Amino acid sequence: MPIRGRSLAHAVRIFVDHLNTVLHSTVTQTPLSFEVVPSQNRANIRFRSYGDSTTAELVTRFGRLHLYIGQMCEAPRDEDGMCTLRTISYRYALYRDGIDEPILRWEYVRLPGDNAQYCRHHLQGSIAVPLTDDRERHPSLNDWHLPTGWVTIEEVLRFCIVDLGVQPLNPEWDSILRDSYERFKTEFSPLGEA
Repeated sequence: MPIRGRSLAHAVRIFVDHLNTVLHSTVTQTPLSFEVVPSQNRANIRFRSYGDSTTAELVTRFGRLHLYIGQMCEAPRDEDGMCTLRTISYRYALYRDGIDEPILRWEYVRLPGDNAQYCRHHLQGSIAVPLTDDRERHPSLNDWHLPTGWVTIEEVLRFCIVDLGVQPLNPEWDSILRDSYERFKTEFSPLGEA
């Protein structure tokens, strides 16, 4: 059952409240917020500071990293007058302190423009891929759209805790992420969305 609301803002509020509960119980107290663009019937979800996009700081075993979460949603009105939330795109990224280029980014674009033929669900990053012995000829992961399938926020948070060593904010973090993912699959995901 997808997220439904009386309006786009109402549907997005339900989703953002859920995500903030998960985030605040696992890796960060930085809240997500949203901005509705009424002329496009879309909403932008992301971390904000004084109206600008920002990141949540994470302390990892490798030092400080910054988590970016961005999601664009729409909510067409159904026959019954309710609005059903759909994801248009997402971008989850990890940045190093003071570096503008993300180390890794997971992206989804529902309708790639300009006849783009790359994978809609993909991973990119500023990581050299050693395809040859010549270091000068190593392509960057940014040169590709490595296919991933749908990547949920819960899996990115799990990666941050398990692989990057972020100290979880709650000892029950694993159950919180599992429950949230199950809720995503059963309550928040419209059929045929992926």
